[in-house]
Amino acid sequence: MKKKYNPQAIAQKISVEELYDLDITIACFILPRLIAFKQHCDRTPNFNMSHEEWNDILDKMIYAFDRIASQTEEDTPEYKAYIKAIWNNEEDLAHLKHDAKASLKPISEGLSLYHKYYRSLWW
Repeated sequence: MKKKYNPQAIAQKISVEELYDLDITIACFILPRLIAFKQHCDRTPNFNMSHEEWNDILDKMIYAFDRIASQTEEDTPEYKAYIKAIWNNEEDLAHLKHDAKASLKPISEGLSLYHKYYRSLWW
């Protein structure tokens, strides 16, 4: 059964608090569904992919949404060192910025995989 999009009904059900950090709200919605999907899905997006490869991809997606939903995506030593250096007005931030970005790479990878396989999340 297809759900119809009704903007008025949706607008009435959405609280303003949900919109402050919409990325977190969305991650909290997606995370448990991705976990359940992984537990129940017995197929892969294509014939060239093994179940192990598909599970690894799903794990990367789950990791990214878990870090966003729990608001711990920036809780890496590299990111904290970069922020501390900014607050201390340190001048040489290039290497710290590079390390901070690298520490966030698994989250970016999980979100990219979600984007790539979005239309494959069905069975």
